[in-house]
Amino acid sequence: MTGDARPGADRAWVLLTALPPTTGHEDLVRFAALAAREVHVVLCTQPSEPMPAERHAAVRAMAARLDPHGAVHVHHVHEEMPQEPADTPDFWPMWRRLLVGFGARPGDLVVASEPYGTELAAVIEGRFLPYDPGRLANPAKATRLREAPIEHFADLLDEFAPVLRKRVTLFGAESVGKTTLTRRLEERGLAVAQPEWARPYLELDAVGPDVTAAKMRAIWHGQLAQQRAAEAIAARRRRPFVVQDTDLYSTVGYWLLKGEEFGEPDVPAGLWADAAAHASDLYVILGQDPVPFAADPLRYGGDRRETTDQFWIDLCEQVGVPWVLVDENGLQAREERVVAELLRLFGTPLAYRRRGSEYAPAAVAP
Repeated sequence: MTGDARPGADRAWVLLTALPPTTGHEDLVRFAALAAREVHVVLCTQPSEPMPAERHAAVRAMAARLDPHGAVHVHHVHEEMPQEPADTPDFWPMWRRLLVGFGARPGDLVVASEPYGTELAAVIEGRFLPYDPGRLANPAKATRLREAPIEHFADLLDEFAPVLRKRVTLFGAESVGKTTLTRRLEERGLAVAQPEWARPYLELDAVGPDVTAAKMRAIWHGQLAQQRAAEAIAARRRRPFVVQDTDLYSTVGYWLLKGEEFGEPDVPAGLWADAAAHASDLYVILGQDPVPFAADPLRYGGDRRETTDQFWIDLCEQVGVPWVLVDENGLQAREERVVAELLRLFGTPLAYRRRGSEYAPAAVAP
């Protein structure tokens, strides 16, 4: 290169396992896209690993977002492959055949944060262009996410986070602490809290607390829109859980209770369908026996609860959604139980770790 010629290349190659896809992978691909006219991402997954299809879909969506004109290409290799040179004497020739088969040519760039980029570039007669080897620009690492996904959830690629994010509804009778616990989970940094939509609506002077069919339909539509918006809010705030203080199945429940009074005893088929389409991953029914009732004009029973725990359990059973009854005595005990249920729900979806040259299931405590 001489004179004022600017550096650059026609093609750059990036290898990913993306277990899971992280913001660090996005930064690596973006760097490659700025260094070459087109980028070829080779995503390597193995049948023994978790979520290969979801990882592939997330990486493809990321590529489309980074370059909507199609200059970032994703090639998916899904098979058991040697992971280290010691695994086979054919290791580097194998990678040469793979990349040349996808279109690699002499002079292409290999972009990586790891030292293997030097040898890989050599075998395709290309050039190694390292990116942030010390992880100073972005410390996100897939290893940490596999080991502690909730703690490092913010490092997940935007397109992959919804695969792991869970939605939970605090469910049950009036005055059992749903609002308080929703706020506590938000304050602990675990969740994006979604409040009850109906309460502030019915508190408006122009609306009033009396329930009518028209108001119930407004509650249905408002609650539906709020639930649809929750995923974008959770994505922006990078939280692993959305926790709702009631949801559309709450609207179904109160329609079952009050429909006769406002002249529409049958729950609309559309409401049933919307509730099912936006159902939570878990319904936490807060038991009422230990909790003193606080009278409120917006509570349908006036000076008493109008439903039992069994009413809400039966509704969950009727529609086939997962539920758990939390009936510990005292707010702190209930909070800790709910947190434990959230952690159990989230589980260990990425519980694989590298052992030698291959990924294998990590030991998970029962």
